[in-house]
Amino acid sequence: MTSKHLECLNRPRDARPVSRRGFLGLSLGALTAWLTGCRPAPDTATLRPSPASTAGASPTRPPAPTAEASPSASLSPVSPTATPIPPTYTPVPATPMVPPSPTPGPAPALNRASLMAHWPAATTSRVVVVRHGSVWAGDAPDMEIVLQMLDAGLRTLTGASDAVVVWRTLFEPDEQVLLKVNCIAYGGPTQPAVAYGVARRLQDAGLPAENILIFDRTDNELIAASYELNEGGPGVQCHGARGEGSEAALTQASVRFYQELDACSAIVNIPTPKQHGGAGVSVALKNHYGSVNRPGSLHGNWCDPAIAELNAQPNICDKTRLIVGAALNVSPCDWNQPERENGLIFSFDPVALDTVGRDMLVRHRQAMGLDVGYLIEGARHLSTAQSLGLGTTDANQIDLREVVLG
Repeated sequence: MTSKHLECLNRPRDARPVSRRGFLGLSLGALTAWLTGCRPAPDTATLRPSPASTAGASPTRPPAPTAEASPSASLSPVSPTATPIPPTYTPVPATPMVPPSPTPGPAPALNRASLMAHWPAATTSRVVVVRHGSVWAGDAPDMEIVLQMLDAGLRTLTGASDAVVVWRTLFEPDEQVLLKVNCIAYGGPTQPAVAYGVARRLQDAGLPAENILIFDRTDNELIAASYELNEGGPGVQCHGARGEGSEAALTQASVRFYQELDACSAIVNIPTPKQHGGAGVSVALKNHYGSVNRPGSLHGNWCDPAIAELNAQPNICDKTRLIVGAALNVSPCDWNQPERENGLIFSFDPVALDTVGRDMLVRHRQAMGLDVGYLIEGARHLSTAQSLGLGTTDANQIDLREVVLG
């Protein structure tokens, strides 16, 4: 066991009742957090172990990073009246599967609607995990291998024989395409090789580089995550928010999209799977907390129903054409100390992809001997998103395919 894992195991447990003085202290802490842009719910309950947890393990909360707090900030967002949601999905197998054999016969006719069909429009939602054990060339991913993984993922996701044809079907050359990355954790952001690989394949499909914007909320976070800023120059564009746009009136608060979300024609969501003390997990759905101002106002009650409601907004729901989960690294514990997964996750269904991403995190934490209950019980936004018709978190409706390239 590494020192990193020991650090996770030694975190204090919040299992004692809260006194009146302690409650006042927590209330003051919550107010302070709200004033700085992140409002946790009061910590007056302890999570019950999930059936997916290791037998006998006590629920142990990690640091609770949010869209506006550093990964080391403390957040205890358990609602005293919230009902834990049971697990709905069998964890992804730890042993990679053999790549499926190509299906003989003519290639299916491609159109955007048929490619993107997923539950509830289709019987099942397909999720594809592509792994390559040699994708890391030292401290940086090998771009050529990343491109191979992108191609294999698109072919397996759609059944098409030519990945470039899939990109051409999904995106028009004159569209403005926004690649939404997640850079809040400097040690475990969306890996730049994945975003730039997607940008290259969009160019191969006929989009001018200048029509592609790699986006997250601030320039500084993009720079810290090793992205190269470019605003107005030749090549792929890359910059943070430049102003606020349309309003999204949600149950917990009203927020505004950044103007880049209003201006784009289409979105490729490129999250990275992370544990989250205020939402259970942060993958594709929660990635859009970086698409709006005031995300801290949406963190109550395990971010539920805020995450689901936000993703039901037309700026996200109607514009998202593809999700590519950057799982070369994942963060099951400390965001700044990610673990190697050597994978990419593909789907048109954000709920199904998040369910598979969550179970990757479950597997890593179980291997470390850590509790996994809050990953499942806290990710109640997955069931809410399913109820809004955004996708499925039901194992019987997820068609999971795994491909191993090397």
